[in-house]
Amino acid sequence: LRPPSPEPMNPSRLAAVVLRSVLVITVLAAAVWTRGFTRWPAVYLMTGPSMEPTVRAGEYFIATAPAGRLQRGALVLFRYTDEDGEFHVLRRLAALAGDTVEMRAGRVLLNGRLVSWPFRVLEPAAWRSPLAIGGNLLDWGPVVVPAGSIFLLADTRDMIGWPDSRFIGPVPESAVVARAGRIVWSEELRRLLRKPS
Repeated sequence: LRPPSPEPMNPSRLAAVVLRSVLVITVLAAAVWTRGFTRWPAVYLMTGPSMEPTVRAGEYFIATAPAGRLQRGALVLFRYTDEDGEFHVLRRLAALAGDTVEMRAGRVLLNGRLVSWPFRVLEPAAWRSPLAIGGNLLDWGPVVVPAGSIFLLADTRDMIGWPDSRFIGPVPESAVVARAGRIVWSEELRRLLRKPS
């Protein structure tokens, strides 16, 4: 006796099975990416050069909110308010509450150790600013970060780095709104995708 041959699947039924499978995979991927739908991604545009060389002006990057556990060296968005209103600023989380942070020639020392985060100094001779706490942009500290606060820095150490903790002091942890992740669009990518003429 031969087993009965399988009946061919109806094309519309096959399409429904494929669609359901794609939906299930999409929902599972979203659940993993958003950590059980508790963190949501958004795309932001870097409008200026203050975070170069890490994130360049004109690059789009993903940030997830809420930020979750704060970590030294992470890129975070924090809420900043001035006379022009409230806006989000991308900065590097240089130190947590209780940490000792200082800067020598633009390089960060955290708890007495030099860190290897990327940074740049465009004009070493232009180290003074009346807006900076203590007046010196490139050499200051040590500063102990108070409880409930964090210390944020721009990767560009010149005046372009305003506002960061060199200018506004330690920032409340509650001001952090998201954690930045991957760059999703940049000028280099645009040039690569442009058709050759």
